[in-house]
Amino acid sequence: MRRVFLAALLVALPVASPGVLRAQDIACDPGDLEVRAVTFNGNQHFESAELASVIVTSPSSFARRHLHLPIGSRRCLDTLELSRDAVRVRLFYRLRGYYKTAVKTSVQPAGTGAVAVGIGITEGPPVIIDSLAVTGLDSVNDRVRLLHELDHFRHDHIFTKIELQAVLDTVREELHDSGYPYAAAPLASSDVDPRTDRAQLEYQYFQQFRGQPSAIPMRVARVGRIQFEVAPGGDSAKIDTSTVRRLLSFKVGDVFRSKDLVRSERDLYQLETYSHVDVALAPDSAQPNDSLLTVLVRLNESKMTSLGVGAGWATLDCIRAQARLTDRDFSGGARRLELNGRLSHLALCPQNVRDDSISDRLNYYASGTIRLRGLIGPHTLPSFTLFSERTSEYRAYVRETLIGGAAEVTRDLQPRDLRPGLPLTLSYRVEYGRTTASPAVFCQLFNRCALSDIERLQQNGSLHVFGMSLLRDRTDQLLDPSNGNQLHLALRSGTTSLDTANGTRFSRTLIEGSVYKTIGASTFAARLQMAAILDGFSTRGATAYVPPEERLYAGGPNSVRGYNQNLLGPVVYIVSSFSTVDTTIAGNPTQVYRADSNSRVRQYSPTGGNTLIVASAEWRYRLPSFGGRIQLATFVDAGQVYNRPEKISLSDLRVTPGVGMRVRSPIGPLRVDVAYNGYQSTKGSAYYVGDDNVLRCVSPDNQFQQGIVGPGDTCGPSYTPTSRSSVLSKLTFNFSIGQAF
Repeated sequence: MRRVFLAALLVALPVASPGVLRAQDIACDPGDLEVRAVTFNGNQHFESAELASVIVTSPSSFARRHLHLPIGSRRCLDTLELSRDAVRVRLFYRLRGYYKTAVKTSVQPAGTGAVAVGIGITEGPPVIIDSLAVTGLDSVNDRVRLLHELDHFRHDHIFTKIELQAVLDTVREELHDSGYPYAAAPLASSDVDPRTDRAQLEYQYFQQFRGQPSAIPMRVARVGRIQFEVAPGGDSAKIDTSTVRRLLSFKVGDVFRSKDLVRSERDLYQLETYSHVDVALAPDSAQPNDSLLTVLVRLNESKMTSLGVGAGWATLDCIRAQARLTDRDFSGGARRLELNGRLSHLALCPQNVRDDSISDRLNYYASGTIRLRGLIGPHTLPSFTLFSERTSEYRAYVRETLIGGAAEVTRDLQPRDLRPGLPLTLSYRVEYGRTTASPAVFCQLFNRCALSDIERLQQNGSLHVFGMSLLRDRTDQLLDPSNGNQLHLALRSGTTSLDTANGTRFSRTLIEGSVYKTIGASTFAARLQMAAILDGFSTRGATAYVPPEERLYAGGPNSVRGYNQNLLGPVVYIVSSFSTVDTTIAGNPTQVYRADSNSRVRQYSPTGGNTLIVASAEWRYRLPSFGGRIQLATFVDAGQVYNRPEKISLSDLRVTPGVGMRVRSPIGPLRVDVAYNGYQSTKGSAYYVGDDNVLRCVSPDNQFQQGIVGPGDTCGPSYTPTSRSSVLSKLTFNFSIGQAF
C-alpha cells in the first residue's frame, strides 16, 4: 500500500518537468524564512545539480546570497513543499533502479530570517535485472535490429526504468515506421525480489485496432488509398490533387511508414500555399482492415501571391532595401515564381565606406526565379534564375553582372522528419560582366601593372562556374544552434575569359565543420574551416588567373573577428607619398622610389589567397534574468590566408580573443563582439598612382628605376604601415545579426 500511495502522489507531482515545479509558489510573504542554501549529502551516483533540478525548494539568487544586493529572486521556505521534495528525490532514485533509497530533510538557521536546507540521502543497493524477455515480435522481419538496443539490459544491468522505457518507446516508433502503425505500448510485467534486489522483466508488444488487440502475429500494413479534403481559399481549389499527390513521400501500395506522413506535411507546408496541412491515417472506423490503410490528406489553401518589402542599415551596406514578389502557383502545378530586388549603399554610409573607392557606389540585385517543385520527385527541387547585379566586397572588388543565369537542382539524400538531413545541391552559373578592383590588386595578382593593361582586364567578359554543395546538419536549431554538429562541403570549378598568361580554369574546395554542446546554461561552440583554390583539377596552387571574386578572404564578424572585413591575409597598399632615393644597382646610378614611415596609406586592398584556414571556439552563457534573452560570450578566433606555392606555416596563424553579447530576436541573435588584435599591420606591397597615370612600386625594397614595374617584375611585400600603440586602437568592434557560426 505504501508503494501504491507513493506512486499515486508522485504522479500528481510533475517530477519529470522541473519547469512546472519551479512555477509552484515559493515566493516570500512577510515573516517567511529565506532559503540561503540547499545542500545534498550522501548522493554518490547522481550530481547535486541534477537532484536540485527535481525539487521545488531552491535558494535565493546569487546576488542576494553572496553580494547582499536587493536584486534577483528571493525564495523562501515552504515546509509542505520540502516534505514533498523528499518524495520527489525518492521517486527520482526509484526510476533509476534504487528502490531502497531513504531521504531525510533538515533545516538549520543561517542568519536573521534565513535558513539552510539539507537533504540527506542513503542510496542503498540498486535493483539488478536478472532476466528480460520481449514477446509479440516473432513475425517482424527486422526483429533483431529493433531489439538490438535492449541487449545490454538483458542481464546484470541496473533496472533504470527511464532509460529502459525510452528504448521501448523507440522500438514502438520503429514499428510505426516499418509497416505496423497500430503497434501499441507493450504490456509490462515485472517481479522485483526485495531480498536479493533482482528483477525479472517481460514486455509483450501487440497491435490495437478499433480499440481491440489485433491478431498475433503482427501483419504489415500498406497504403491502400489516399483521400483528399481541400478547403479552397476562393471559389475553387487552385492546386489540383494530382499535383499534391506527386509531392507526397508515399504512394498507393507502399509499406506504411509514419515518417513518410511527417515528411509529406513538411514538404506541403514549404510550398506556402496552405495555411493548414494534416496528413494522417483516417479514423479506425473508416479503415477497411488493419493491413490495407486509408491515408487522409486535409488541406486549407491560403493566398497564392504575396509582396514583401524591408529596409535596414548595416555597417558596410549602409541603408539597404529589398522587395520580393512571390506567385506560389505560377501557371498552375504549384510552380513558384519569385521576383527579387535589392538596393544597398543608398545613404548614411560610415566614413570608412565613403573613403573606399570600391564600396562607394550603389549596389543592386534584380532577379527572377522559377522553382519546379514536384517535377522530378518530392525531394528534388530544380530552379532556374535570370539576374543582373552589382555587388562590392569591402576594399576588395566590385562585380558588375550585366546579365547572368543559373540552373540549380537540390535533392535531400537523407530527409529527416522535420528538416533537411543531407541536401545535395548541383548548380551551373554563367555571367557576363566585369570585375573592378584597385590597380594595385591587378598588378599583384595578374602581373599586369600598366594602367592600359589593367583597364583591358576590367572589361566585360564571361564567367562559367559549376558547383556542388553538400550539407549535413544535425543541429537542434536553425538560427541559434545549441546542440549537435554540422558539416559543409562545397566544390566549385569555373572558367573565365579574363586574359591572363596562365590559363582560364580554376577549382575551389571548401570544408567546414561545427559542433555545439550545451552544459547547463552554457553552450560551447567550435568551428574549423579550410579552403583551397587549385589550378584546374590539379593540386597546384592557383593565383594569377583566378578572378578576385573567386579568391579566398578572411576577417570580419563571421570569420577572424580581430580583423575587419577581408583584411586578414595578403594586402596591398596605395600610398599618398614616397621618398626619392639615389642608389647604385649593378654599378649603375639609379633613382628609386620608396615609401617610408611618413607615407600615409590612402587605400589598402586585400588580394585574397588560394588557401584558407579559420578556427574558432566560443563559450556562450545565457543569463537567467531577462527571460534568458541575453547571452554573454567569450571567444578565440585563429586563421590565415596563404598564397601557395608559398610555404604554409601554422606559426603564421593570427589568434584574436574577444568577448561579446547576443540578444535574442525574431530574426536571430543581435550580436556585438569586441576582439583584441595585438599584431602589427600586415606586411604588403606598396604602390603609388601619379598624375602621369602610371602605377609605381614604392615598397621599401624597391629596386626599379623610378619605381616603374615592367612585365615579369614583382613589387616585393616589404611595406608595413605604422601601427597605433594604444589599447583602444587594437580593439575591433563587430555588429551583426546571427551567431558567428
